[in-house]
Amino acid sequence: MNIFSAIIDAMISFVRNNPLTVVIIVMLAVFVPSLFGAVLIGVLVFLLLLAAWPVIMLVRLRREARRMEQEASSRDFGRGYYTRREQTRSSRTNGEGEVKVYATSVREKRVKSDVGDYIDFEEVKEEKNGGE
Repeated sequence: MNIFSAIIDAMISFVRNNPLTVVIIVMLAVFVPSLFGAVLIGVLVFLLLLAAWPVIMLVRLRREARRMEQEASSRDFGRGYYTRREQTRSSRTNGEGEVKVYATSVREKRVKSDVGDYIDFEEVKEEKNGGE
């Protein structure tokens, strides 16, 4: 019973605070009922989606958590753990962790030898005369 009185009080306060909006809504309902019905259906669908969004997100979150839990239980995380000594022994026998370096051949310059000039610079030190 309290919920009905709360709804009625909210409607009365809305009418008191927004009289022009209420007049426009009533005129729309009386003179153009098809447009009013379309707007009303649009508002109701929007409110329904707004109310359903948290529920949809909760269901998706629980589904994702269940999927991650199943993936974690299907893997054996303890099997992949080795001490450092065991890891080096197994990597030597299995060839895991080996690093191979391939040296490339030294290429010749791409620029021809007659392109560009080289200039030799010579540093010249000036001596300062203290007596002059």
